[in-house]
Amino acid sequence: MRFRRKRKQEIPAEQPGSPAVPGATGLPTEADLSGSDAAAAQVRRDLQGVIDRFGWAVVHGGGGAAGARYSHTVGLTAGGHPEVIVTGLPFEAGEKYLNLAGRAITAGARFTPGAATTVLTDVDSPVVFLAVTDAERLTVAEQFYGRPVEALQLVWPDSTGLLPWQEGHRNPPTAQPLLGPLPGDDEAPSPADGPGA
Repeated sequence: MRFRRKRKQEIPAEQPGSPAVPGATGLPTEADLSGSDAAAAQVRRDLQGVIDRFGWAVVHGGGGAAGARYSHTVGLTAGGHPEVIVTGLPFEAGEKYLNLAGRAITAGARFTPGAATTVLTDVDSPVVFLAVTDAERLTVAEQFYGRPVEALQLVWPDSTGLLPWQEGHRNPPTAQPLLGPLPGDDEAPSPADGPGA
């Protein structure tokens, strides 16, 4: 995967997904928001502060026994755009993609299911957005906006620029779980089918 390089002055010193909240990596995780204790309430307040300042925040979950890692935005719903989720990337890489998407969206871009774009990547490595039908990973956004929360999955290419459903894709099907129907499909892929089936 290749990220589009941005000129230094275009990248703000603070990133929306990086508030000073608890988390093993220093990044907010869904585990930080579980429960209703004072610490979880403080994390929600911190996230709301980030949303108020930037228009979105990024939270992380999964990994290890919990399944593939994922990262998603919280806050785009308030601006009239679906939240965005990415699966299977290290938290820092997922956050970079989501911050690029958040900046594009707050600048006026609108992404829709099936849309392919190189706005966030190099020309030879497009990402595609899928409508999310498996929303179990979006509990934090649901805490802010109620159910259901509309979301798009940002599907990233492998190192050769191929997407999971394209012939020759190099990553195993479990590397990037797909959370909704493929472009042109009417149904979400079943876990048994995998993205390359």
